[in-house]
Amino acid sequence: MSANPEVVSIGNLNLDLIGKLESIPKSDEKVLLKEFGRWPGGGGANFAAVCQKHGLSSGFIGCVGDDAFGSEVLEDLRERGVDTSHVRKVRASTGFAFIFLTPRYERLLIEHRGANSYLKPSDLAEDYLRDAKLLHASSVTPEIATAVGERVQKLNLKASLDLGAELSRMGERKLLKILEHFDICFMNEETFGDIFEANATKQSVLQRFPKKLEIFVVTIGSEGALVSDGETTITSPSYDVDVKDTTGAGDTFAAIFDKHILGGASLEEAVKFAAAGAALKVQHVGGRKGIPDQREIEKFLNSIDKK
Repeated sequence: MSANPEVVSIGNLNLDLIGKLESIPKSDEKVLLKEFGRWPGGGGANFAAVCQKHGLSSGFIGCVGDDAFGSEVLEDLRERGVDTSHVRKVRASTGFAFIFLTPRYERLLIEHRGANSYLKPSDLAEDYLRDAKLLHASSVTPEIATAVGERVQKLNLKASLDLGAELSRMGERKLLKILEHFDICFMNEETFGDIFEANATKQSVLQRFPKKLEIFVVTIGSEGALVSDGETTITSPSYDVDVKDTTGAGDTFAAIFDKHILGGASLEEAVKFAAAGAALKVQHVGGRKGIPDQREIEKFLNSIDKK
């Protein structure tokens, strides 16, 4: 394992508790879980795991609780080959995500940040980052996003940012200031609407393309994604698959997209592989269960082409 990984991901490391419901309960209504399980998760950690599976040595920076759950989620990352030498244990509970799914593809997500909230700018050690090909921040606070931007500028590194709830509440002006230090930005259509007060379309994404950004990606659920380089906007392919759980699909999409962009692929090629990877991922329950490798993605795309 490389002491200085090619990709360093920064963000959350959680234990995901996932249950299946017939419907989301109303106030004071009791609903029984049909199925229930627990899986390691967290957007930043998932991203690192996907990159590692796609041949990029990967490290993760985050915080985990000094408890049995923390040991469990850390061990999963290590087994996948992700470097966890810069994960800090803190005296707090490990982060949890409570995820409930219905047969109609409704999804209810409740998170307890726990140890994740202890991540500090000082955790972003320059000696660990300086040789990276890419830094990726996922669902981080404005303070951490700003600190990542500062490290990127100082060390002249490439960086991508996957927005979470806290950054989406900053407001357009403050967020765009942070994005000036990033190369690639991912957000979903709900976040786009909250920030820019517009529906995500080819035209609106192009009109609101953040200054100094290289690539802007807005995911639009089952319809795929809108991807812009500031001059044109393309729509990713979407695939009709048996969706079991969308947990980790966005992280899979982002990691595979970044990997191909790093390798010199065109927008069209990068988004084709990323969308296919996400389509394979949603056929499995859990944030890291069923992460496809490049061979599986190519096989899937070949099967689509033959239809």
